[in-house]
Amino acid sequence: MKGAGGLVTALSSLAAATGALWVAAARGEQDRRLAALGDPAELSTEDGERYRVAFVQASEAAFDLHYNVVSNPLLWFIQHYLWDLAREPVVDASVRHAWREGYATVNRLFAERVAREAAAADRPALVLVQDYQLYLVPRMVRELVEDVRVQHFVHIPWPTPQYWTILPKPIRDEIVHGILGSDIIGFQTRRDVRNFLLTCEENLGLGVDLRERTVYYQGRTVWVRHYPISIDVPAFAKRAAAPRVLEEERRIASWRPEKLILRVDRADLSKNIVRGFLAYERLLEGHPELHGRVLFWAFLQPSRLDVGDYRAYLGSVLSTAARINRRFSRGGWTPIRVEVENDMDKAVAAYRSFDVLLVNPIYDGMNLVAKEGPLCNTRDGVLVLSENAGAHEEIGDFALTVNPFDIDETAEALYLGLTMDPVERTARADRIRETVRSNDVTRWIGNQLQDLRELIG
Repeated sequence: MKGAGGLVTALSSLAAATGALWVAAARGEQDRRLAALGDPAELSTEDGERYRVAFVQASEAAFDLHYNVVSNPLLWFIQHYLWDLAREPVVDASVRHAWREGYATVNRLFAERVAREAAAADRPALVLVQDYQLYLVPRMVRELVEDVRVQHFVHIPWPTPQYWTILPKPIRDEIVHGILGSDIIGFQTRRDVRNFLLTCEENLGLGVDLRERTVYYQGRTVWVRHYPISIDVPAFAKRAAAPRVLEEERRIASWRPEKLILRVDRADLSKNIVRGFLAYERLLEGHPELHGRVLFWAFLQPSRLDVGDYRAYLGSVLSTAARINRRFSRGGWTPIRVEVENDMDKAVAAYRSFDVLLVNPIYDGMNLVAKEGPLCNTRDGVLVLSENAGAHEEIGDFALTVNPFDIDETAEALYLGLTMDPVERTARADRIRETVRSNDVTRWIGNQLQDLRELIG
């Protein structure tokens, strides 16, 4: 599905370079206008390279069931361990209806459009499928196309086999059978790879090889690998030096106190924003010498506010910040600043300005904030990072690691970050930047294409 951000930039460049067709969902009026340009529509990258997009146009009802009932919240909540299992979810006939008439229907439309393109090709087709909204597409494509190579990349965490049993067996098994239509399945981390292999073994009784990271399925060997996603480093560095970003940075300098703690996140339940504020409250309780000298800036992007749980969570975020501000504000100093808006230039300016960056998700597939922030920060800021963020596998050794549920440990990490020796700050920041630069989004794509060549030919 087409969206915004570095992944779209990278994949559109790949599509332009290879002449590949991008199959995407027409989700809004702009997409529908582009779809009217033809099937496929001819579009351009920011650099002017041409590429083709075929827009799948499901009925409004089917897409609503697919996206707003099954994909979000059901699969998203399962894969980020978000359900309060004593109360939710309640799986009934309406969920099964949404699965059949929404999720499966939209996946079928994608598979049929891919199959049309594959049938017209003069060589075996290579299909790259992205993420949790399209789990059924690999198997459907394999059923429709005789000679095809399929790779599916899952951008979000893959939970344990036991957690998948929240879903009825027919649905959870169909998900795994769908993905196993692939030749290679990609995940963000080694933990996700292992959880997927154990899901195949324990929930479906399939033969797996944990050492070789393979599943034996219907006479085929399916390879399971991890490819940690990253960012377009040159493009991001260019944006960080843009005039509007530098102007925003000067504005921040005009109001910030001596020390700035930052978080940049979507207002999503998985991001753990409230516990971050509670940890900061502990910091202020234990270190009154920081009063007036430190500010916690939460720069949040609105997310899925049409979903009741998300509206309620944003309300909790704002009310928690307000309570802490009432408790500690004095003499013109307000300890927490919350902004909720979509402004990437301001976010990048904030990245440039922090002394401590808090990234404490409950679980995250990767969390690119943990890479973007240190890359363009100008103060050798310290990264405080959840051990459950996918980015921890790559850069956790150079961050201050926290358990995202432990607010006392997080408070201590915030304090250590604010008071860290400058030499150590610089050493840690340099190692994170080196890692991000050497493992950028181009390498993420390149590693997948190399495995496609070497493992399946």
